[in-house]
Amino acid sequence: MDFQKREIYRSIAEVAYVIAKADRGLSARERMAFTDIIREELDYDAWVAESRFELLDEVLNPSMEEAYKQAMADFRRYKKALTPELKEKAKRVVQRVAESCCGFSAKEGLLVGRFEQDLDEL
Repeated sequence: MDFQKREIYRSIAEVAYVIAKADRGLSARERMAFTDIIREELDYDAWVAESRFELLDEVLNPSMEEAYKQAMADFRRYKKALTPELKEKAKRVVQRVAESCCGFSAKEGLLVGRFEQDLDEL
């Protein structure tokens, strides 16, 4: 896997972290759902996103806005490698994480919409 694609996968994990944390904080169930989703979507390269998600959750613990802004900065930085297929994969992961536990909250809906719009503008 090349460096740019790895950074895009890390950014996908960062936005998924924000979505998972949005409604009531990050539960064990949401962590497990993220892991399952990311393994299905990213296959053998899922470890990149998993390690970023764990780092955010266990060590860095950034605010939701800080994590989101960092992810979008990285998407912009590596936008040449951000193919339409990767954009769709990112949207799908974020959408699935939002839907995974207790349904889709209003706050998650706003964040997913914001992410899709920001990603489409790149």
